[in-house]
Amino acid sequence: MKPKKLLLIALVSLSALVILSGCGKSKPTVTVPETPAPQVSTQTTKVSSIIDQVRNSQHFKMFPTLISEKEKDPSFDYEDGCISCHSEIAILKDPGAKLTDFFKGGKYANEREGITCLVCHNVGGEEMISLRNPGWKSCTTCHTSGGTITLGKEVHHSQKEMIEGIGVGIVATTPSYKWVAMKDTFSCTDCHVTNGLKHDFMVPGVTVTYDALGTTRTGTQMDYTKFADMFKQDKCVTCHYEPSSTISKIQQRQTEISQKIDTLKPKFDSWEKKVQSLDPKDPKVAQFNNARTYYMYVTSDASKGAHNYALTKSLLQQAEIEINKLN
Repeated sequence: MKPKKLLLIALVSLSALVILSGCGKSKPTVTVPETPAPQVSTQTTKVSSIIDQVRNSQHFKMFPTLISEKEKDPSFDYEDGCISCHSEIAILKDPGAKLTDFFKGGKYANEREGITCLVCHNVGGEEMISLRNPGWKSCTTCHTSGGTITLGKEVHHSQKEMIEGIGVGIVATTPSYKWVAMKDTFSCTDCHVTNGLKHDFMVPGVTVTYDALGTTRTGTQMDYTKFADMFKQDKCVTCHYEPSSTISKIQQRQTEISQKIDTLKPKFDSWEKKVQSLDPKDPKVAQFNNARTYYMYVTSDASKGAHNYALTKSLLQQAEIEINKLN
């Protein structure tokens, strides 16, 4: 059998494993496939490795976790609209699906899978496997706050807006150089899927810590030595011909942004509690909401300036000015 046909069979069958895993379970457990038998080809083994990465990623595990929590606690902060990016069923089969459809007894109770291979890829045809949405859209279809940021509103998944440099309030639009100079030749996958086989979507060297539920990011660490390995690729060194200098600059900038976030976080945490006891018409509530927009724009992007350092810095400076007006 030709290698391409063998790979196609492996992709289809292993994608099915991802789709079928977790059926009928109310807890977000992930069962790792058995190790392939010795006779399985190297290509199939690589595909199995990708499947393992996807099944153990937050992309896959988030949705069953959220549905399970909402099922137990109706007040859990999760709405019907959220599933349009978290559920394979809502994305590929039924855009009108509701949260209750995934509860016990619902029509999709046994289909609580999150992001699987088929959400992002077409399988089959001449290309064997290809992205449904190439380029920036491969990620920013969901990693977006809706294309705009509104002052006074909460901000979620702002990676698209950060890359494009969308301004808010008095912070001017400041596109990232990645968008200005390379939007037709560069995309999210160049850094997040660095060798075609990396499907936990973390940039090399990055580790993320979540809360006990697995829904809230509580910390991000960066191993810059591992990060530097990414720059050995031809697509990187073509422009970053001095990788060590680039890594040093990124480390310096991310350290600066991290320190600023650490300084502001206690202030925002404190006022988050205070405004809950205030009259919604109290001017302090509006002031806090405006400050929070600037702050959340940065924290929901979560790149600590790597996506757009200039805009990130300006947003945090304004967040600090606005929150200090409350003291």
